[in-house]
Amino acid sequence: MELILFAMISLIVIVALLASRLNDSSFPFPFDKKSSLFTPAEKNFQNLLEQALGGKYRIINRVKLSDIVTIRNGISSRASQTAKNNAESKYLDFVICERDSMKLSGVIDLVDTQGKGYKVKKDWFVSGALEASSIPHIRIKVKANYTVDEIRSCISSRLLGNKPPPPKIKGKVIPAPMLKPRPDKNKEKPGVLSPIAARSQLEASSNHAMSQRIPAPQVAALPH
Repeated sequence: MELILFAMISLIVIVALLASRLNDSSFPFPFDKKSSLFTPAEKNFQNLLEQALGGKYRIINRVKLSDIVTIRNGISSRASQTAKNNAESKYLDFVICERDSMKLSGVIDLVDTQGKGYKVKKDWFVSGALEASSIPHIRIKVKANYTVDEIRSCISSRLLGNKPPPPKIKGKVIPAPMLKPRPDKNKEKPGVLSPIAARSQLEASSNHAMSQRIPAPQVAALPH
């Protein structure tokens, strides 16, 4: 009976030691699976980004800065090691590459001013490293009402170096014979315009009509 009691006490002590070891901060694998790989903001922007870029580009998420930059030749070993350590600890939200060649096209970081304030402050080391490496990069503030066209236009002009398309609406040009003579206030009879005055009036009226007909381009201020 005493032997059984001793065995039970020993078992309880062993289980308690194992439980305390699992809860100890020195346990080498204190991990658990995350419920989601991306935040809701990252997930929504990823979907819009994929639609905006189409099938010509690949989007790679959460890439280390050290994976896309390298140390130049001629740098001292101390400065090189410091730069490597800093680059290892930095990562980028979205990296855009050409689908076939995997050539780097640009980098996007999300700025979330809501909630936890994700990347609100600009990281000058990351910006400086990308500038020195001639890698196009933009910071885009998270919003709920971005459209695919807005994101496509921003990426095309800021990252891919493409010029925006010309406006589709064109103004009307009034033929010269359709101009009516302007009445002269100093005379009872209407005066006749000279060719130079008629041309000036035509240009002024055309510019006024264009300014009222064509609204100012609504370009979303995506970059932060």
